Amino acid sequence: MSEREGYWQGFLTGVLLGGMAGAIVALLLAPKSGRELRSDIRRRSEELYTRARGLLEGAEEGTSSMLNEARERAHSIIQAAREQAEHIIKDAERTLQEARSRVTSAAKRVQEAARASAEAFHSELEQSGSPASSTEASSTQ
Repeated sequence: MSEREGYWQGFLTGVLLGGMAGAIVALLLAPKSGRELRSDIRRRSEELYTRARGLLEGAEEGTSSMLNEARERAHSIIQAAREQAEHIIKDAERTLQEARSRVTSAAKRVQEAARASAEAFHSELEQSGSPASSTEASSTQ
């Protein structure tokens, strides 16, 4: 129970008890017969009960509306967090895909450079006419 609800509950209890005590004292001090006094006490008790019930129902409605408002706020916060998480995940996936693409592209360039380097090396060997180059050339073919 929150501090605010505890305050209102204490306040309502005080109002009811104070009202009942005041009504009883007023009735007891009034110069009436026993039958009239009992009738007045019964009538005032019913009035106080009706008032107390109305106050209690009003407090319950207020508490209920506060609870509903808190639920709605919690729901909207959770929804916003989900949307942000989805956005972050999509950004991360996009970044990962871009990184994969860059790595693949770099690997292809390195592979092409290695192939070109090997071809240039073989071409140099063939142009120099060394016997080792003809042996190597025939073994690679």
